[in-house]
Amino acid sequence: MKMIYITCNVSVKERVMDQLELCGVRDFQILDHAEVKNKLGVPRYDTEIWPGFNVVFMMQVSEVEKVEMVIQQLRRFNKEMAFNETELLTVCSWPLAEYFFD
Repeated sequence: MKMIYITCNVSVKERVMDQLELCGVRDFQILDHAEVKNKLGVPRYDTEIWPGFNVVFMMQVSEVEKVEMVIQQLRRFNKEMAFNETELLTVCSWPLAEYFFD
């Protein structure tokens, strides 16, 4: 089981949700209004000087094949679907030792 973390410009939020749906990911959390400074582009602090902000997606995925499919689809998004560097996704994953919902 892995945790997948995605952060992206709010402008691509719906498109990322579409990609997750294509991969069969039904359970995820969205943390809205994340202020960021990435190595590409300008900061997004949701101010008059630095407008914009990010959203964060987090999901727990137990199937190895689905993890690989999600990562592959998100890489494809960055290569083929992002219009410019401000729409690139930052993605990482790590193993989960425990996960329960009871």
